[in-house]
Amino acid sequence: MKTSRLILLVSTLTCLASPLMAQTLDDAAVAAAIKAGETKQYDALVSTCVATPGFMEGFGPGIHPTSAFDVTVATAAGRIAFMAAQAKRLYKPLTVSAVTEEMRQPGLHVLAYAQAPSSSGNSYYIPSPIETLVLKHKQQPAHVLQPETMALEPAEWKNLLGGTVQGNHAVALFALDAFRALPPGDVDVVLVTAAGERRCKIGQKDRVALMKTVPTTATR
Repeated sequence: MKTSRLILLVSTLTCLASPLMAQTLDDAAVAAAIKAGETKQYDALVSTCVATPGFMEGFGPGIHPTSAFDVTVATAAGRIAFMAAQAKRLYKPLTVSAVTEEMRQPGLHVLAYAQAPSSSGNSYYIPSPIETLVLKHKQQPAHVLQPETMALEPAEWKNLLGGTVQGNHAVALFALDAFRALPPGDVDVVLVTAAGERRCKIGQKDRVALMKTVPTTATR
């Protein structure tokens, strides 16, 4: 995240910080988030990272269930802005009517999308199916947040031999007050997959930036 982007976003999207963050986003807030995504003015509302397997996993020839996952952690407005940016890239503009009630919910939205299978020499890398997703404090691992809701979305890819590789994506919602209450420090996004954990980090600076756009009294 860039500080200049944070200042610009807070000044141009004030409606997203009060009081709408404490409740489901209405159409006006959704429209503002879509505009932020289409103009790429949403860095302060999202944190991105790539969840990868542990060290030394996936070495040698053969098939390895070690593909990474692209992770986006966002406020509701940030999730919508991110989706709007992706839609614009594909020349398929996101409309207010297409934004569901689930996408508008207050909370911390975590999106984990499996990267497509890849190969290198005699090694082939595929995603391992996600079973669950949690947030875990990096320095104090006893602090673990379970999602309030989580949905798994099936995904599949065709390989060069005509076969099909199956996996999934995950969308989870965490309570903002619980995320805010975690001790200061970095937090890991932990994807528990059939083949082991895949992790990436929400840094302390990103945590602070995300919370700056949310009132301290916000609740579900």
